[in-house]
Amino acid sequence: MIENRVLLTTPTYPYPTLPANDSLTDATGQRFTKGDDIFTLISHTHCYANHILAQNINKSATLLEYPRWNDFKREVDKGYNIIGISAFPPHLDNVMKMCEYIRDKSPDTTILLGSYAAQAFKAKYDEETQKRYVDHVVKGEGVEFLRKFLGEDIERPIEQRLMPKCGGAPWFINKYPIGNVGFVVTGLGCPGGCDFCSTTEMFGFKRIELLSPKEFVSHIYSYHRHFSDVRLIFAIEEDHFRHPEYLFETKKYWESSPKVVETLDWLAFGSVDNIYNFAEKYGWETIAEIGVGAIFIGVESKFAGEHGYTKRQEVDAREVFDKLHSMGIRTLGAWVCGWDFHDHSNIYEDLNYFVACYPTFQQLTRLSPFPGTVLYEKMMEQNRVRDVPWEDVHFWSGAQENISLETHETLNLTEYGYDLLYKTWGPSILRKLDVTLNGYEFCLKSDNSIMRDHKSLFFKHQAAILWTAIEAMDRFAPNGVVRRRVRKTDEKYRRLIGEPTPIMKYLQKIIESRAKKFKIKNLLDPFNRYPKEEPFKKYIYDKDKSMKDQTIPYKTIEPTKKPFAMKWTKVQFLVLAQILKMIRTFKRKKSDRKIDDYIIETVKRRNFIAF
Repeated sequence: MIENRVLLTTPTYPYPTLPANDSLTDATGQRFTKGDDIFTLISHTHCYANHILAQNINKSATLLEYPRWNDFKREVDKGYNIIGISAFPPHLDNVMKMCEYIRDKSPDTTILLGSYAAQAFKAKYDEETQKRYVDHVVKGEGVEFLRKFLGEDIERPIEQRLMPKCGGAPWFINKYPIGNVGFVVTGLGCPGGCDFCSTTEMFGFKRIELLSPKEFVSHIYSYHRHFSDVRLIFAIEEDHFRHPEYLFETKKYWESSPKVVETLDWLAFGSVDNIYNFAEKYGWETIAEIGVGAIFIGVESKFAGEHGYTKRQEVDAREVFDKLHSMGIRTLGAWVCGWDFHDHSNIYEDLNYFVACYPTFQQLTRLSPFPGTVLYEKMMEQNRVRDVPWEDVHFWSGAQENISLETHETLNLTEYGYDLLYKTWGPSILRKLDVTLNGYEFCLKSDNSIMRDHKSLFFKHQAAILWTAIEAMDRFAPNGVVRRRVRKTDEKYRRLIGEPTPIMKYLQKIIESRAKKFKIKNLLDPFNRYPKEEPFKKYIYDKDKSMKDQTIPYKTIEPTKKPFAMKWTKVQFLVLAQILKMIRTFKRKKSDRKIDDYIIETVKRRNFIAF
């Protein structure tokens, strides 16, 4: 029995697909850029919960990420004393199968189940059933539980050192995007009390701070120093703007490194009223000055405030979105279909209100009673929860019996909403270019020298990369309205930044050519037929002297053979980067050195922008 090492794992493949045949692990494809035709981004992600656990215990740990069944069996058969599984509700059938195998092959192993699967599992099954599969259902913050379980100090700070990066890109540019998005968790839980929210209930209706403002910015700087490709830090928190003092304190740390400001920004979470209240107290420009480049905003519904959701009672969401966009802050708007107040008299009004917010990215989901939430308990009392398989317990679940809408309607309405956003505003990368140009103009007029001299350069570089897709977006615009928006955005770029450089124009033609080939292929063989699958990776956290002083606290083992197409893509972009260098040399009089150097390095590294 292995007693000096813990095994942590995600569920084994194969994974179920979502209702529209989307991948469970492709966040940009399943929601944030869904419906954008060939401009939909494909992305990859990692299981950060397990990495945080592995980094914060004194025992060594082996972490399996997306193992196949044989990979999992091979590791379990080594005989670990403790095995922890982190999962979401759609995986529970497979998780229980994994637990059965552990019980059979290693009966003395202690099994821990965590994350939102634990919350759902605990709510759905009685204690006897739970014990049949799992020894401890870990609901809430897992580091404290695991430290206490192992007899370790629970008071020491929680580390989150340089976890694996995620990333995304349009399929036709790079089907295998590199990691350019870092990840940290600043806090867990929320005192807001929304009845549908799993996180609120999971962490006891309160906020648990994991990183102080100083620690948070320090982690961002660490990504900048050690992972030069990172362009965004995804900072998990239910609502940063509910804690304004915390947010404001980050400003003094953020502005201390202009080079970081030139290179990356970070994504915050917020609600409409709390963002507005923060801006009223500290000024709108402060949001931009603390490094926030994007905000996930729960709009939920135009009518949410009238029905008890206090975060949506004070201000018009469209005004907040517009103000953020004017400063170059991208928005990831979230809308929910299927509230009890939704009927045929107001559902389209509600949806079009959300579309009018002009979100840069979007998440449209159904109201889903997740087991363990307040909403779930209320719906169960009303006998309004359908018995659906675990694989259908997610953001688009049909588990709820609606009052006025048919079950298929709510799913169709979310699909229609994605399509409406695309046909109204164009793809997310066009909206991002538009907002980025706003940011560049805002910075040039700013009284803050950090914004004027450094953040403006960040926006200029980002806009130049995004502009290279302008011809592809023009050619494949879904209608004349969007095509005109593409051309107006092109005019806006030229007015604010100037004539695109020769290498930008050349790269534009390459991207258009790739888009044409992909479009033809997609007509005959739609990319939606092939939901994204993640490769199996193993991470080794050794707590001996060999890893103690290492910057990256783990070793990565990649048993999955990389496909030839992935290697060939890398070669193609290296060659393209060399061609761009030659064009810059021959046409140096028309070159903008900073823009061209940035683009060449971006192509060389295949570092296209996701968020």
